[in-house]
Amino acid sequence: PEFILCESTRGTMASELTKNEFWVKKMTARFHAMDLNKDGVLTKADFDIFTERNTKIGKLNDAQAERNWKLHAEIMSDFGIGSELTLAEFIEALVTYATGDHPSIVANKLFDTIDTDGDGVISYSEWAVYFEIIGIDVKHARSCFDALDANKDGEISRSEFVDANVNFFRSTDENHPSRFAYGPI
Repeated sequence: PEFILCESTRGTMASELTKNEFWVKKMTARFHAMDLNKDGVLTKADFDIFTERNTKIGKLNDAQAERNWKLHAEIMSDFGIGSELTLAEFIEALVTYATGDHPSIVANKLFDTIDTDGDGVISYSEWAVYFEIIGIDVKHARSCFDALDANKDGEISRSEFVDANVNFFRSTDENHPSRFAYGPI
């Protein structure tokens, strides 16, 4: 689903997001999950590590690995990562991202990197691999997976994933299931 906001709603939302302690905590956790080399900045190196881990841990074939390299390059561009991005710059960029017209674009690309078998859903095993790749303890994978599986069919559909991701970046509700989109907060 696309979530389109009018201009006045964007401005109000941007102001509310940066003032909300829980939202900033979520974005900080997302930053640290993406900073795979733990150097305090997001760079191409972090996306390279993700793709390398995804290829190795996810046991991707050459075609799958190539697809993921391309998707990660696009995601890096979508997040506005040029040479490097600090936490403060990341949070500022996410305010713009969260209040933009098409925040589901990155979520759809990320879905495709996690759905390594290309069957259109994320299985629990793919989700557990994703957690391992981004360095979140796999013991949290099941509860986070179950929180995002809105219809409880044992899979995360594209729409469930996109909805959770859009709400992760837009919601300030500490009880919203989207808080589990990138591990426990």
